[in-house]
Amino acid sequence: MSPTPKATREPAAQEIPEKKPFGEQFSTLFLNGVERMAEVERRGLDLAVAQNAEVTEAWKKIAQKTPWAAGLFLFDLANNMWERYADTRKAAIDAMVDQSRSLADMTRERSVQTVKANETTSAYVQQAVERSVGVQKKALDHTAAHTKAVFDAFQNQFGFAGAPADAAADSFHKGVDTVIDAQKDLLDIAVH
Repeated sequence: MSPTPKATREPAAQEIPEKKPFGEQFSTLFLNGVERMAEVERRGLDLAVAQNAEVTEAWKKIAQKTPWAAGLFLFDLANNMWERYADTRKAAIDAMVDQSRSLADMTRERSVQTVKANETTSAYVQQAVERSVGVQKKALDHTAAHTKAVFDAFQNQFGFAGAPADAAADSFHKGVDTVIDAQKDLLDIAVH
């Protein structure tokens, strides 16, 4: 007896579902719940109408066998009244479902508009931050150039070339340049 060959299957690639905004997820969940409850109500009304028709027919049969019972049309009237009530109630349920759909659609639209507004606002804020950083960098460059001019004028005025005061002034100037470069790096990090 030969063994039956086993089918080798490769696992199907799972698709990653698209992530929906919260408003859309919530409105879909809400609408599904409303539609399910409406369907339960409709089924319940259909069952009640059927039960009422059976009870009415049973009472009609009993009334027909009773000699003193008159007015069988009242049973038909009561049955008809119950059917109209059920139809009216179903229409109200349908109106509620339609209203819920409108609400869900509005929520979805507002959700999409809110996401777009947030994206636009984020872009504007990013541009404002970039402009602000650009202005701050220009101010730092101006400060660095001014500091260099002050130290150069100080060295030329007092002639400290080669003296310990010249080394101290040069060290201070390098420290200022380092602080300015660090501030520029922090600004770059803040922007990106």
